[in-house]
Amino acid sequence: MDKIQIIEKLFQYLLESSYLLIPVLFIVGLFTGRKKTGWIKPGLALYGILFFFFLHYFYSIPLTYRYLQLQAYTFLEFSFFAFFFWHSLISKLAKKIIVIFTILFLVFQVAYYFYSLSAKYRVDSIPIGIETLFIFYFSLLYFVQFFKHTFSSNLYEYASFWLVVGIIVYLGFSFFFNILANFLTKEEFNAYWKYTYFPEMLKNVLFALIAGGIIYKKKKKIFKPNEIPKFDMI
Repeated sequence: MDKIQIIEKLFQYLLESSYLLIPVLFIVGLFTGRKKTGWIKPGLALYGILFFFFLHYFYSIPLTYRYLQLQAYTFLEFSFFAFFFWHSLISKLAKKIIVIFTILFLVFQVAYYFYSLSAKYRVDSIPIGIETLFIFYFSLLYFVQFFKHTFSSNLYEYASFWLVVGIIVYLGFSFFFNILANFLTKEEFNAYWKYTYFPEMLKNVLFALIAGGIIYKKKKKIFKPNEIPKFDMI
């Protein structure tokens, strides 16, 4: 094994460990009495466990199922992200939009899988691109709610903010690489693929801090305009 392969193995182990860190800190948080935050923290723990095993045994699955495996990975990732946004949004309309987009994404993925089955793509670039655009739209919905309502705390004090930041950094950094992945040579792909691990690990560290209760999610308190008392001067 040469030095390049050793470095790639190291990056792979670090990436897998970053996913495992999420449920580990979640368990630590339970034993240290961190306060509960609904379904987000258990959801993050489940996310970490599932994708740790997905990556750890990725190459153990027969090559004939590799493309299906990639499609399943993308849909599961999108579903978890969509759930996190659904949980963090307060607008019923925004929640419905997320559910509709998730169903549309599933239908698109199934159709795309059978359409591109004979192409033998290296990466499912188009689904990843659609996933990224949808998630960016969900992010816009998330930030818009802070302009439409008055919250009791600053935006950066909410754990959901850091969750969204982690997702945006992860998807945004690797967006163009994933889109162009099937047009790269094998040498180019292998040379640059490992650099997408860094934003992914950063995202997982933020997720782990939230799951462990280190970044607290404060209770959202909203003051609608018609609820603010008016003190008219006579």
